Amino acid sequence: MANKYLSVVKKAYDTYRAIQVISASEGRVKIEFQVAEEHLNPMGTLHGGCTATLVDIVTSTALLATEKANPGVSVDLCISYLSAVKLGETIIIDASVLRSGKNLAYTRADVLRKSDNKLLATALHTKAFPLISQNNQIKTN
Repeated sequence: MANKYLSVVKKAYDTYRAIQVISASEGRVKIEFQVAEEHLNPMGTLHGGCTATLVDIVTSTALLATEKANPGVSVDLCISYLSAVKLGETIIIDASVLRSGKNLAYTRADVLRKSDNKLLATALHTKAFPLISQNNQIKTN
């Protein structure tokens, strides 16, 4: 069963050359990412926006790795940055689906430094599953 999810998740990352999928199972995805110059802020550490984008990608693909296979749309993304990440460091992002209902899903992610497993950031990401009309438009009330 894990191989089914692994192939789906790997395909989702094809356009993100620096992301390497470590593992994927139902509702859980783990990736590693080496920080390069283009990912840095003016202070020379990993840009918070880059971290947020990576978390969004990995939590969304954790939702793809479920029977629902729907990444949803972001409602809320809360990240606590605990420590800076330097150029050349490799991080691991471990994302999992906490709960997935009819309209909402709740995911979390931990960002860890690969060399010592230090927790660098934590994130909670709420996703919605909007209704889509026949012409692929999101229905609003």
